[in-house]
Amino acid sequence: MFIFKIPKMIFIGIIIIVVILAISIKIGVTLPKEEILNTYDSIIQTFSSKGLSKDKDLKGERNFGVDKYVGTYKAKYDNYTGTEDIFGGTTLHRKNGDHIKLTIKVEKQTGNINVISKLGENKLSLISDDGEYEDTIYIDGMSYYLSINLENFTGNIYVISE
Repeated sequence: MFIFKIPKMIFIGIIIIVVILAISIKIGVTLPKEEILNTYDSIIQTFSSKGLSKDKDLKGERNFGVDKYVGTYKAKYDNYTGTEDIFGGTTLHRKNGDHIKLTIKVEKQTGNINVISKLGENKLSLISDDGEYEDTIYIDGMSYYLSINLENFTGNIYVISE
C-alpha cells in the first residue's frame, strides 16, 4: 500500500538509483553520495515536465522563464471546461531557488475557475473567482504544479510566476 502513495516518477527514480548502486557494487565502483543524489535529482527533473500541459493543449499562451517553474501565461476562455497545468515540476533542490512568486489576475464573466497550487500531496486554492492574488510559495524538496480548473468559464486569466 505504501508504494502507491509515492508519486510514480519518484518511485521510478528510486528504482533507477538502486539499479545504479547494484551495478556499481557488482563491478567494484563506489559512487560519492553527492553524485548519487545529483543523478537521482536529474532523473526526477527529466520526468517531472511530463505533468505539465503541452503548449498545443493550452487555450492560452505560455512563455517559460529560466525553467518550467516560472514564466507568464495569459488566456481568454469562451465557455471552456477543462484543466491546464501551466507551471511546475519535481526536484530535490531547484537551481533557481526554492521560492516562486505568483501574481494572478482573473477577469471572470461566467462559469467557475479555481487556480490551484499543488505542493506534494497538498492542494491549495489560490483564487476561485474574479480578482487578484499575489504571494510567494515555498517549494523546496517537493513537487509543485500550478493548475487552472475551469468549468464553463468565460473570461481572462493572467499569471506571472517568477
